[in-house]
Amino acid sequence: MRRRPRLPDVPTLASHLHNLEVAWRGQRLDSDPLLFPHRYGRPEDREVAAFLASSLAFGRVASINASLERLFRALGPEPAVALRGQGKTWTELDGFVHRWVDAGSLLPFLRAIGETLRTEGSLAALFASGDDGGADYVPALARFFSVLRERTGVPAGALPRGLRFLLPSPAEGGACKRAHLFLRWTVRRGDVDLGLWRGPGFSTARLLLPMDTHVHRISRYLGLTARPTADLRASREATGWLAKVDPEDPVRFDWSLSRLGILAECVRDPRRSRCGDCAVRPVCRAASPSGRPPVRSHATGAIPA
Repeated sequence: MRRRPRLPDVPTLASHLHNLEVAWRGQRLDSDPLLFPHRYGRPEDREVAAFLASSLAFGRVASINASLERLFRALGPEPAVALRGQGKTWTELDGFVHRWVDAGSLLPFLRAIGETLRTEGSLAALFASGDDGGADYVPALARFFSVLRERTGVPAGALPRGLRFLLPSPAEGGACKRAHLFLRWTVRRGDVDLGLWRGPGFSTARLLLPMDTHVHRISRYLGLTARPTADLRASREATGWLAKVDPEDPVRFDWSLSRLGILAECVRDPRRSRCGDCAVRPVCRAASPSGRPPVRSHATGAIPA
């Protein structure tokens, strides 16, 4: 039986993660959909923009940006006001397509957000109403998306693929990366994150690492998870290790870890990675003494779903 490689001790891991965090702190906002909510000044607009931007945060960066530019152009300078209004037909979004999310999925999604703004006043209020105060936010997310699915106006058995993708079911065990990304943006405050959601129940200690294929691969390289797939269990496992470094804010390292994958600093192709420049190379299982990782495959250069 092959022995599992020994993990670095927590102080060593913490030291190198801190160095990585410092290297990427506040850097390359242009590489992330978080750029879009930062354009707005009012908290209610930032909240809506964060939910929309995180929901479409999959695919190539250029494609994501193009889709979000079109969406926010249609919503105008005050997206919360635009969505709160009734009777809007959104003809500006006719023909909208982002990967498998088309206008037939996007418009009911916008309708559900609008009804929530009219009923609860904010997405935060709806989310908080379904939060049981558990160890993480997965049950609250499940209730949040369940209500939004009901508010789309589409029968449960007739939800198109794109709408099911925008409104996932976190309790089913998937990573739901985009949902946890939204929570990181809204609950965390500092660096690039918005910190919009405050008050009882909103705690960075309850956040989970948004787990996509980039972050999953890098988490495996660092020994944060042994899970073979990027699922909820992998996210909880990796977050548990990061909590040993910072129990109050374990996902503070997500920005720097995800930059490694999104910006192709760390890819599967040994000819394209930049191991020699990486702050976590000393604790990375994949980095070789030459500064090249031994794993061979192709790089995507995209943000996974």
